[in-house]
Amino acid sequence: MSIMKYILFVLLLFALWVTEPLWMKSNTKPSTPPVDVQMNVQEKERTKVISLEKKNEMELEIKFGPKPYGKYSTGVPPEVYEYWNKTLEYPDSLEEERCGPVRAGEKGWITVCRYRVKNSSGSLELMQDIFIIKDGKAYK
Repeated sequence: MSIMKYILFVLLLFALWVTEPLWMKSNTKPSTPPVDVQMNVQEKERTKVISLEKKNEMELEIKFGPKPYGKYSTGVPPEVYEYWNKTLEYPDSLEEERCGPVRAGEKGWITVCRYRVKNSSGSLELMQDIFIIKDGKAYK
C-alpha cells in the first residue's frame, strides 16, 4: 500500500510537469513597475533643472563675479566684512547677527545683513542693510 502512494505521487508530479505549459504563464519579459518608471522620469526632470540652474549661475558669475559665500555661523560674506572695516566709525565694536542668503539681483549678488555697531553716543545700535556684491566688492 505504501509503494502505491509513492507511485501515485510520482505520477501526479509527472502529470503536472507535462501539463505545465497549459497552466503556467510563460511571460518571461521583464516588466518595469510603474514606480520605477515614475522615478526615472523624476530623475530626468531633476537633472534637467539642476543643469539649468548651473547654467544660470555660470551666466551670473560671468556678469557679477563669483558668488560669495558667508561664514557658516552668521552667513556674512567676506566682502561685507571688508566694507564694514572701511566704512564703520568703530569697526572693533561690530557684532554681526545674521546675513540672509546671497541671491542674484539686477545689479549684483544681494544679501541683507543685521548687525550692531557703536554709535556716536557709545551705545550699540541695531542696523539692517542690503548689500550688493559685484566683482568682489560690497556696497549698499
